[in-house]
Amino acid sequence: MNQFAEHVVALFEQIHPLDRVARAGFVLRGVTEAESVAAHSHFVSLMTLLFVERYPEQFDRAKALTMALIHDLCEAKLMDVPMPAAVGALKTAKEEAEQAITEELFAAFGPGFGAAHQELLDGDTPEARLVRGIDKAQMMMKIVMYEREGRGRFEEFWHNARNFADFGIEPVSALFEAICRAAGRSRPV
Repeated sequence: MNQFAEHVVALFEQIHPLDRVARAGFVLRGVTEAESVAAHSHFVSLMTLLFVERYPEQFDRAKALTMALIHDLCEAKLMDVPMPAAVGALKTAKEEAEQAITEELFAAFGPGFGAAHQELLDGDTPEARLVRGIDKAQMMMKIVMYEREGRGRFEEFWHNARNFADFGIEPVSALFEAICRAAGRSRPV
């Protein structure tokens, strides 16, 4: 028996629901068949790959990709908690739960994944700030697509500056500007 292989199977049994966990913020705004957490995570990871390839001197590739790949796996158990609840009274409790679940999911693989997730939550490194900014940018890009398809009500997103948080990463700021141009919108201040 290969214990590592057994641990991989156990991890995937736990995260399997992510392809059916819809992004709650989109569901609450009238999107039927909303993007899943798994799809969101895939897009965030792909965008992170593009940024670390384009700006290799600014970001540690492995660290940024690890954060992007694991950033929402805990939602297989916690589900997707939408804003404003996620940033209001529940913020600390949500982050503590996310960290505990991530550590539990990766317990058999060593402490590195839990440490990467905590680093992402802390947001103190360039890689953490990159992934956090891309997480927001992917959401806004998805909103552009949904609006083009006539799916959902998203006006409030365009007026909330937190949805455009670039975390001090200039390439992410440029991405937000491009997203706004594509939507014919102004970036809120």
